[in-house]
Amino acid sequence: MNTDNSIESLIIKFLSGQASAEEKELLISWIKESPENRLQFKELQNIWQGLNPPFDPDEIEVEKIQKDLLKKINKRHWQQHPLVIFWQRTAAILVIPLILTVVYLFISHEPEKITFQEIFAPYGTYTQVNLPDDSKVWLNAGSSIKYPTRFKKGSRKVSLNGEAYFEVESDRKNPFTVHTSHVDVRATGTAFNVEAYPTDSIASVTMVRGKLGVTMNNQSQIGLIPGERASFNKNTLQCRIEKTDPYKWYAWKDGLMVFRDDPLEYVFKRLGQTFNVEIKVMDKEIANQLYRATFREESLSEILRLLKISAPIRYVDHDQDPASNNGLRKRKLEVYKLN
Repeated sequence: MNTDNSIESLIIKFLSGQASAEEKELLISWIKESPENRLQFKELQNIWQGLNPPFDPDEIEVEKIQKDLLKKINKRHWQQHPLVIFWQRTAAILVIPLILTVVYLFISHEPEKITFQEIFAPYGTYTQVNLPDDSKVWLNAGSSIKYPTRFKKGSRKVSLNGEAYFEVESDRKNPFTVHTSHVDVRATGTAFNVEAYPTDSIASVTMVRGKLGVTMNNQSQIGLIPGERASFNKNTLQCRIEKTDPYKWYAWKDGLMVFRDDPLEYVFKRLGQTFNVEIKVMDKEIANQLYRATFREESLSEILRLLKISAPIRYVDHDQDPASNNGLRKRKLEVYKLN
C-alpha cells in the first residue's frame, strides 16, 4: 500500500463491509504503523458515519454534522476525496431513479379510479352483503345497494334504493353514511333499519342499538337512540319520531313479516314491496282495519289465503297479463270488503 488512494479505497471497503479477512488484517496493520495512519482512518470513519448514520436520520441535526465534518476535513481536499467521490456516484445512482419516479407520479400517474359494486335482492327473498369494512347489510326484497369496492379514508358511503338492515363496524375516524333519495343516515358503529322505497311516500329509519344521526330532505340532523323510529313524509316534508319495538321493523331479515295492529292498507303495501305485486285496497273501511299476524317465509299465495281466512276480504287477481314487450306485466290485485 504505497499510495493514499489505495489506503482510502481499502478503508471504504472496510467501512462498507466489503473487505475480505486478508484486507482487514492488512488495514489493521497499517493503522498500527503510526499515529498519522490512525488519525487518517478516524477522519474517514467520521465522514462515513456522518453519511451513514446508525440511528434514525430524522433525529440527526444535519447542520451540526456538516459543520463538524467540515472542521475535521480540509475543504480543498474534500471535493477530491475518494470517499466523497464514491458517495457522489452512489447518490447519483439512487437519486436519479427517485427523481424519475416523482416526475412520473406528478405528471404521468392518473388518479386511482374508484370502482363500485351494486347488489340487488330478488323479489320474494332477501340478500346479505358484506361490505369492504366488514360491516353487514341485509337487503330486503326488491332493494339494491351500491358501494365502492374499497372505502376512501375518512368516509364509508353507500347508496340504498329500497330497504336494508345495517350492522356497522365501529370506526369513529371513518363515519358510515347511507344515502337515499330523501334520507341520509350517518353512523360510526351501530345497527339500524332504513326504509326508502322510491315509490313510497314515507321514508323511515329505525334505531336498534348505538347512536346515529338522520338528515331528511337536507334539513337539520336528528339524533336517534335505540327504540326510536323516525318517519319522513316526502309529500308534507314532516318528520315524526316515535317509540317502537325495533324488531318488528327488521324481523324480515330473519324471514318474518310481523304486523301488530297495522292497517290492512299497510299490510298489503308490504306484501306488494316484497313480492313485486301491485295491490290496491278498493274499500276505505278495509284499508283502515287493524290487523295482527306473523308470517314466516310463506309464499304470496299462502299469505293471501291466510288473509282471506282471518280478515273480511276478497280479492281479484289480474295474474300475469301478457305485455306487449315480450315480458309479463306486474301482477295486480284488487282487494274488496267481503259482503
